[in-house]
Amino acid sequence: MKIFTNQYKQACLVIFIVAFSMSWGLTSCKKAATNTFSDLPVIQSYIYPGEKISVKISQKTRYEESAAVTVTDLNKLDVRVIAAGTEYTLVPAGDGVYTDTLGNIKVIPDSTYSLRIVYNGTLVTSTTLIPTKPASVKQSATSITMKQFDPANPSFTTQPEPVVITFANPKAGYYIATVLCMDTVQVPVIKDSVPSNDMLASQPSTGTEISIHPMMIRYFGKNRIILYHINPEYSTFFMRQASTSQSYQEPPTNIVNGLGIFTGINADTLYLNVIKN
Repeated sequence: MKIFTNQYKQACLVIFIVAFSMSWGLTSCKKAATNTFSDLPVIQSYIYPGEKISVKISQKTRYEESAAVTVTDLNKLDVRVIAAGTEYTLVPAGDGVYTDTLGNIKVIPDSTYSLRIVYNGTLVTSTTLIPTKPASVKQSATSITMKQFDPANPSFTTQPEPVVITFANPKAGYYIATVLCMDTVQVPVIKDSVPSNDMLASQPSTGTEISIHPMMIRYFGKNRIILYHINPEYSTFFMRQASTSQSYQEPPTNIVNGLGIFTGINADTLYLNVIKN
């Protein structure tokens, strides 16, 4: 099945939600008395085949006025990615973003990539593996028919069976699926509604199937389903959204001497036509 660049823009949207949750955890939770603030960089980088590597760097937000924060020029850091034994220096693009401008770094599935940043004289590092593309992907249906739900005149209707996405997963890797309507003129499944989130994602799964339930579908028409093969560190970030802890705690991270995430992603694309009955 063909993969389009837009699917990775969708991936960034899903991941941004998770990253926002992480930032919220840094600024809004109540600090426990035993914790002291540490000035750390926050890294966001998601690597996938077919796209240039990019790294976003920001500063951890202090949670009390008295905390000392070093003023750091985030556009003048030494940011490097190591791939296949070769070090590549990323180019600053502004706002703390560094990119492989020339596309010299080839992103290859089942390969390891390392990040190296010097931040306030401290070496910040991370390593990730690029997952393999989902294999043997099948879907139980390419079209379903649903009735539009009218909150002003609710009535019982039988929902269609979930669309089941199956795939090979011999190593019990982590997978998620997202659903997003592709139509320019979008007709909502719930009449006159404006969904706060146009796209929904499944929970991470280590099995061999993911079900797309009718409640995951926001609009009628042509919907894109993207099946992502992700790493354990991304699954941890994703699941943290469900956390309700009100005490301060550092979010999960795979960054040494920093916070955030440096992770690989791979995906496959499917389509589902949702017909209004």
